[in-house]
Amino acid sequence: MAGITVFIRRLTMPQTTTTLAFERYKAQEAAGGRRVVLDEFVFASIPGLDVAQLPSSSEGLPDEQYIVHRQSVDHGGMVNDSTVVYTVTLPSTAGNFTFNWMALINHESGTPAVITYLYPQQKIKNADGVQGNVLTYSELMRYRGASALTGITTPASTWQIDFTARLHGMDEDTRKVALDIYGQALFFGDAFKVTATNTPGRAELAPGAAYLRGLRTELDGVATLTFETGKEQTICLDSALMGSLTGENRTTFTLISHETADYTDSLGFRHYVEPIARIAADGTITDLRNTGRSISEQLNGDFLTRAGNLSEIADNGDKAKDDARKHLGLGNSAVRDVGTAEGTIAAGDDSRIIAAKKAIDDTQTGLPEQPVMWISSADELSYLPAGARRFAHNKPGVTVLPVDNYCYIEVTAKRDTANGGCIRVVDYSNPGSVWNGTRNAVPDEAAFTWVRQYTETYKPPQMAMPDALLRDNNLSDLTNPSLAIDRLGLRDTVNRAAHVYASDGDLNGSIWGGYLSTYLNRFASSSWVNQYFAGKSTASRATNGWFKDASTGLIIQWGTAPGGTGTSTVSLPVPFPSAGLWALGWVAGALNYGNDDWSNSAGLINNSQISVTVDHGWSTAWLAIGY
Repeated sequence: MAGITVFIRRLTMPQTTTTLAFERYKAQEAAGGRRVVLDEFVFASIPGLDVAQLPSSSEGLPDEQYIVHRQSVDHGGMVNDSTVVYTVTLPSTAGNFTFNWMALINHESGTPAVITYLYPQQKIKNADGVQGNVLTYSELMRYRGASALTGITTPASTWQIDFTARLHGMDEDTRKVALDIYGQALFFGDAFKVTATNTPGRAELAPGAAYLRGLRTELDGVATLTFETGKEQTICLDSALMGSLTGENRTTFTLISHETADYTDSLGFRHYVEPIARIAADGTITDLRNTGRSISEQLNGDFLTRAGNLSEIADNGDKAKDDARKHLGLGNSAVRDVGTAEGTIAAGDDSRIIAAKKAIDDTQTGLPEQPVMWISSADELSYLPAGARRFAHNKPGVTVLPVDNYCYIEVTAKRDTANGGCIRVVDYSNPGSVWNGTRNAVPDEAAFTWVRQYTETYKPPQMAMPDALLRDNNLSDLTNPSLAIDRLGLRDTVNRAAHVYASDGDLNGSIWGGYLSTYLNRFASSSWVNQYFAGKSTASRATNGWFKDASTGLIIQWGTAPGGTGTSTVSLPVPFPSAGLWALGWVAGALNYGNDDWSNSAGLINNSQISVTVDHGWSTAWLAIGY
């Protein structure tokens, strides 16, 4: 808590007298039409003064050696038409002195109006961090027409305020704020922890800070606690906010060996009691404190920061990161990189993902050749699972119709629009009308196409496949090879062996005038490549111009600068991209005989500027080289 400021109004019963000198002064001012002015308080310490006696009405100011302080009146106020009050406040910066005599006077004439005897009053100023005291005194004067004679019309109630209640309210508000934050009692770390020692009946209290009902209570160092042995007792911390008129208002505490409720003592100070330890009869100590950390420690350690970007979790190690991912519902893919190697994650646009999706979407596209259905028994056919696009495995449930050589397939999902149909079961020797049977039973939009599968085991007889090509004939039994080539999408170059030189891979064609190797040997030379592909040198052919060599990157720049005397800065036509090498300058013309002592020079400043120095009126021709 901050140091207190105390306002006092006559701590004892003072003895006060209105002087005869004031009566004369008042009459004199009234006769002259002037206001009665009382504008200063005088404080003195008079040895041997009997403060129990009433001051004499004829008493004047004491000797200067006894006067300890003078101060102007702070406020004057009207109580009623016949009563006015004057107040002075001695601030905490005034002191140190003691006084037992006080007078309200007219400063200009030195006339005392009211003299008061007091028991010795001590005035202490602030020093070395200790709060001094503030004393307030008021003198009340009652006489006919006091308000009119003094010109004091402001009611005293506007400034005669007792701040004691207000200061107490400020302390109480501060306590309640801390109470809202730390609760009924909170001990930081080991603060006030009671620990047994090797000596029976003695324990130690650890230093630290605690908040009891909002009061910050501190123990600066290790303290010793002495307790009665052989009986159970509860050690409690008794904390209260106390202060004096001359000292700092601060929280004090004591230790008691019994539990009690919070209470108010005879001086009006509120005490807050909190148990901190229980000591058993055998000396065993049980810690009863409610411990925690300060707000600053929690802010620095318990919360994530925006600037940290979750680094606080990463700093706690791999387990903390694993727990965080688990709480967020993330799988192990969250820590894998996107890539094509083992242990990486394929991106959505990865070619493998796209190809697999296309193979699933396009039935029979991109997949190895496989049967479209199997029959393992007379009443069992492969079925198409929901969402699939080809038969997956054998499944019972096929209805065999009472029609010879026919069965009914119920299709549950497929790419075509058919819902099912009758398919005739045939053999290779008598293929029957498989095509017609399907077309007759399934809607036309289904457009099923059947392909015969050839194997050595189920090789159909030639009579059953009169139009089939024999494998051993190597396509020699094609009736129209040209038509077959065209339907395979092949160009007519396959008929012209001269276009392909198969033995070494060389190619022959009219576009390169014969063999490709000859064409390349003729044109793919360094001179031909340089002619058609190498970069070309560039230049600016102005008076201040430049030339850039394409093969080396070397840049030569030139120009002129006007004559005169002194050094000037000239900007290059183009900056050197990498570095300037050197620059030189000379007279831009042929000198006449006798003028050969003229001086012109140039030097690089940086990659984009040169300096030119001249001592005559002729121009300077300069040259700069860089790259």
